[in-house]
Amino acid sequence: MKRPPWKQRRRIVHATLLFCAGMVAWLIWRGEDTNLASAVANACFFLAGSVIGAYVFGAAWDDKNVMQSMGADAYQDQEPPL
Repeated sequence: MKRPPWKQRRRIVHATLLFCAGMVAWLIWRGEDTNLASAVANACFFLAGSVIGAYVFGAAWDDKNVMQSMGADAYQDQEPPL
């Protein structure tokens, strides 16, 4: 039994963060100071923060579950931490 791959999850996280950064950069470049632009920027920051939080805590939760089900064998194919 191998650990589940995080490659697809990282792609989704990176795509979401790039989208949020692109939206905020576009709003700054466009330069209109409206309530709609402010709401979109706030939503992008909230989305980015939520994605980062879910990714970090999801990884910790996944690692905990893997360790419970596989025991010490879960990390045998990985390099030891420095």
